[in-house]
Formats: sequence, structure tokens, C-alpha cells
Amino acid sequence: MTSQPFDGWRVVGAAFVVEFVSIGTSFSAFGVFMDPLAEQFDTTRGVISSGLGGLLLVTGLMGPLLGRVIDRGPLKAMMLCGVFLLATGLLLASRAASLWQAGVAFCLLAAVGTAMFGPLPAMAITANWFVRRRGLALGVTVAGATAASMLAPPIAAALIDALGWRNAVAAFGLGAAVIAAPVILLFVVRRPEDVGQLPDGDPPRNGATPAPVAGAETRDLIRDPRLWLISLGFALLFASSIVLGLHLVPYAEDLGLSRLHAAGALSVMAPFSLLGKVAFGAVADRVDVRKALWLGIALMAVGWLLLLTRPTYALLLATTALFGLGAGALGPIHGVIIGLCFGRGAFGRVMGIGSLVGLPFIAGAGPAVGFLFDATRSYQLGFAIQPAILAAATVIFFFVTVPRSEPEYSA
Repeated sequence: MTSQPFDGWRVVGAAFVVEFVSIGTSFSAFGVFMDPLAEQFDTTRGVISSGLGGLLLVTGLMGPLLGRVIDRGPLKAMMLCGVFLLATGLLLASRAASLWQAGVAFCLLAAVGTAMFGPLPAMAITANWFVRRRGLALGVTVAGATAASMLAPPIAAALIDALGWRNAVAAFGLGAAVIAAPVILLFVVRRPEDVGQLPDGDPPRNGATPAPVAGAETRDLIRDPRLWLISLGFALLFASSIVLGLHLVPYAEDLGLSRLHAAGALSVMAPFSLLGKVAFGAVADRVDVRKALWLGIALMAVGWLLLLTRPTYALLLATTALFGLGAGALGPIHGVIIGLCFGRGAFGRVMGIGSLVGLPFIAGAGPAVGFLFDATRSYQLGFAIQPAILAAATVIFFFVTVPRSEPEYSA
């Protein structure tokens, strides 16, 4: 009798594709469409960029509801419905006759769809399939978002040049459906126990059929102070990363660099972030996960401090590479810590609640630094605050006790 092949890495591949499609079609390419939309609807970049704020708001607000479905509801049906909503939203936005119509289609359809099949369910299903190698698996999964940030903008630019912005948006919607829906239908499985397997491909104990996985009740999760500390700590870290992504190019231009060179400095972050996700994910499987996190935070802090020195272009490239490496650690380590503290049965709900807790920080950090720039005509104050924010997150994690193994609950 031959053993059944372990499906975990195929699930990780599916999660990578889900991250790539969901982030690439909703977030990564957004800036490329900004000027064509502003010109079409005779408005400003600031007004158009509010659509991205709407996306973050919707995904954060939906987190707790989605987390419950991920843990205990019809996961695959939810994800397929999300693909349909994203594709429909983009298709309607591509034919909008006015700005409000485009905004409704994007923020109430495409954004909801992105939340339903994007990063939150992708990370949860990956975490369900791995325990000992969870960090590496999550690193590969969230690398899909980084790949999207590298590939989606040039693809969008080429489509806009060839077809116009309307047909480019429609192509993104159709492409999302064509790529993501079959992958979800064929390869997404919530947990290995659903197909008679165990995490990491371990053999069943004594040949018994793997039992269903249970998790803590939501009311018990909410009472656990670790949930709030972890959510707050990672919200501060992700917010700092978003600030640099939004403001690095104009800061570099203020240093006297051309827009092309400024954009080049930002582009350096992506491959090093990709490396950081995989490398730190693998490291987190082997060492105290908090030490791996603190190393990533230290790299980000050094990056901010170097930016405050008004670096030369060569040093700026090295700085953004260093920051990207540290920021890449956040995604996989976030998942590893949640898994160890709360277990696979509660992963989706903890991530969902955490997304709501972190919403004010993640959605507000970029605009806050922008307002500080408007008030002072300099990025110095907004950037100088960032190392202090990273230090606060570091202190928060001193108060989080992370066990060596995740808790088990009887079904």
C-alpha cells in the first residue's frame, strides 16, 4: 500500500498564486492607473488615491467576519465568490461613466472580493498545512505579493499604452478570474485533515484517521491579551513599512534625484523583500521566533536612521535593500507567532481580528506622514518618528510569551 503524496506544497503554490493575483490586480498596479483616471475624470491624484484607502478600510473591516469563515465556514466557496466580485468590480469600473461609479465598483465590489480570496485566506490555509516548516511555507506564500509588486506595474503600464486604461482594467479583471478561479477550485484545501493527511506530511498516529482540528472559542481569544499585543505590535511594523513605500520616491526627489532614479531606489526594495520573506521564514522555523523578528526590526530601524542622513544615491540603494530585507521578515513571522500562540484552529479569526485592530495604524500612517510634510515642508520629522515606532513595537513583543509548540484543542 503506497502512502498518499503530501499535498501541502501544492496548497502553498495555490496560496502564492492567490496572493499574486489579489494584490497585483487591486493594490500593486493602482499607482499606474492614477494619472489616466485623474485625467479621464478631471480630478486630482489625491482624490484617486483615496480609492486605495477605501480598499484598506474595507479589507480591515471585513477581517473578523472572514476569519470566522476561514476557520469554520465554506472557505472555498467564499474564495471563489471573492474572485467573482473582484472581476465584476474591475469590469464595471472599466466602463464607469463617472468617478463615483468607478469608486463604488472598486471599493464595494473589487475590494470586498480581494478580502474574500486574498492574503488572509491564503496565509490561513498555508498555516493549516504546516507546523514545523510553517515559517518557510508562509514565506513562499507571501512572496506572491512581492512578485505582484514587481510584475503588475509594468504589465499595467504596457496594457494602458496598448489598449487604454479602460481595457487595461478590464483585462486585469478577466485575468484574475481566469488565473485564480481554477487554482482555488483545484488546489485549495482548508486543512490536511480534510483529505486524511497531517501537517508537514507526518504519518497518522497508529494508522488512525486524522481527527478534525478545533480551536479556542472566539470569546476566549478576545480575552487573551496576547491577541491585542500581537495585533498592535505588527500594526506598527506594517505601518512603518507602508510609510516608506508611499513616501520614498518624493523624499528621494527632494534629495535632488530624478524621478527615474528615485523610482529605482524604491524598486530595489522588492527583490530584497522577497529574499527576506523566504530567508526569515526559514529561520523562524529553527530559532526563537521573537529573536528573528527583532533582527528584522533592527534592519528596518537602521534603514530609517540612514535615510535621515540624506544619503548619497549609492547609500540610498543600500538602505532600501536593507530595509526591504527586514520588512520581508514581517509576513512569515507574523503567521508563525499566531500559529504558536493560538493554533491552527483559530488562525483565521486571530488574523481577522488583528486586521481590524491594526486598521487605524495601517490606513492612517501614510497620510499622517504626508500631513507632517505639508506642515513642515520636510520629511525629517515624519521619518524621525519611525525608529521610535519600531522601538515601541520591539518593547511590545517583550511582553508576548510565545510557546515552543502550538496549543491543541479537542474537536
